[in-house]
Amino acid sequence: MKKFLLATAIATASLLNASGQTILIDFGNNSSYRGYSQSGPDANGNYWTSVWSGAYFPNLLDTTGTATPVGFGFVTVGGTDSFNGPAGVTSNPATLSEVNSVTINTAALGVLGGSKAAAFDYYTNSTMAINALSANQTYEIRLFGSHKYNANNTTRYTLYTNNTFTTPITSQTLVVGVNGAHNESNFATFFNVAPQGTSIYIGFEGDGGTGNGYLNALAIIAVPEPSTWAMFGIGAVGVVLAGRRRSRRES
Repeated sequence: MKKFLLATAIATASLLNASGQTILIDFGNNSSYRGYSQSGPDANGNYWTSVWSGAYFPNLLDTTGTATPVGFGFVTVGGTDSFNGPAGVTSNPATLSEVNSVTINTAALGVLGGSKAAAFDYYTNSTMAINALSANQTYEIRLFGSHKYNANNTTRYTLYTNNTFTTPITSQTLVVGVNGAHNESNFATFFNVAPQGTSIYIGFEGDGGTGNGYLNALAIIAVPEPSTWAMFGIGAVGVVLAGRRRSRRES
């Protein structure tokens, strides 16, 4: 009976891990202007890929540090910096002490909240493509933007049908900061996003098309398929029934 319970528990854990794969993208790295890379696992033990507009990034890491087939690249770029982001005044090159001065609400941001380096720098008014996704998989996309002293306090993030970025699918807004206070706790979310072919196309700007929009970090989370959860349910029932049978024999 112990072997059955152990096998069921291992199978259940494998299902959860496979269905909930998460990829984290840090906007800005050591090559970008006043940027800083997330190196190694963050405070939550999760791995990131730190990107900039001067390169295409194939094989993004998932949170376990495993390379995936998923790739990322900018299509158009507004700008990048860390000045007046969560750290306030920053240097060129940026310093570790500046990164460590970042204040964010780790608990509220969840998987996006483990890296001060990811929150530290940002891109403005850009478009991008996430490629080589599974055509039969849906995804949750979380976007964190944070900046002080804005011409427009609200950023609008939009999903598009293709890389011309002319036909929007849906959009979400986020207040990235007000006066000297930067956003520490909130992120915008797109739920159940189906790739266009095998890609997701995202653009962002100041809400209403005025001022800059900001993006500091992004999470791509694979949504469990119904069949996966059905298997998980069967496994859980099996564990419960096995436990009951064992209890009856021992009583």
